[in-house]
Amino acid sequence: MSEDEILVRKDGPIAWITLNRPEKRNAQGLTFTTNMLTALDRVENDAEVAVAVLTANGPVFGGGGDLKEIMSVEQQDPEQELELIRGYNKVISRLYYLSRPIIAAVNGPAFGGGTCLALACDFAIASERAEYHFVFARIGLSAADMGAPFLLQRHLGAARAARYLLTAARVGAEEGKVLGLFADVVLAERLTEETRRIAIDIAGQSRRATTITKLALRRSTETTFDAALEYDAYLQSFAFRSEGHKQRLKAFLDKSRKA
Repeated sequence: MSEDEILVRKDGPIAWITLNRPEKRNAQGLTFTTNMLTALDRVENDAEVAVAVLTANGPVFGGGGDLKEIMSVEQQDPEQELELIRGYNKVISRLYYLSRPIIAAVNGPAFGGGTCLALACDFAIASERAEYHFVFARIGLSAADMGAPFLLQRHLGAARAARYLLTAARVGAEEGKVLGLFADVVLAERLTEETRRIAIDIAGQSRRATTITKLALRRSTETTFDAALEYDAYLQSFAFRSEGHKQRLKAFLDKSRKA
């Protein structure tokens, strides 16, 4: 594979990160980790980017691991396999904790690790063609892959996550919306437009405030309620002192006085 398997395009304050291996159903191969981490570095190092979108070219959002490239019916070097898996996990961690809000625009089916890429984003907008396939067990693998147990329990709770992972289930777009896997489902031809509209809404907010909100959202799932409240207090007190807050508060109060 070449470096153009992951494309990064700036659209004002939005960075579009596009999986670009449609001939392989955007499957993750040996160079996926390096190329995706490079793309995420570009996004985080660009001060003009306020929000990112992860999407894909072709009819499939993510094909999971490239079965022919990273797997074999013969025994392979276990150390190399472990490093490959750890690399994919680094990508999931970077997506999950990315300093910018990131939206998954799920244009089509996602399989195995491809679903995890979308689940690691802050939320997903799906086309009516989107599907999540938790296919790990179908090829004799566990679902302990790219954070699937953690991410799916975060979205669905323990019982539903267990059901879908243990049965290697398929979840369609509308069912996914009902379950909370997708924030919304739109027509395929409107997916880019609708995702861009939401991204612009996010970009229009205070950059510091959205960063703080994302920090609170992420940390609150990993601690007790009391600890989350204490963390919120420190984060919000920092926001109170920011220049962006002062400017927006003044503008809001001036507008209220004139109304």
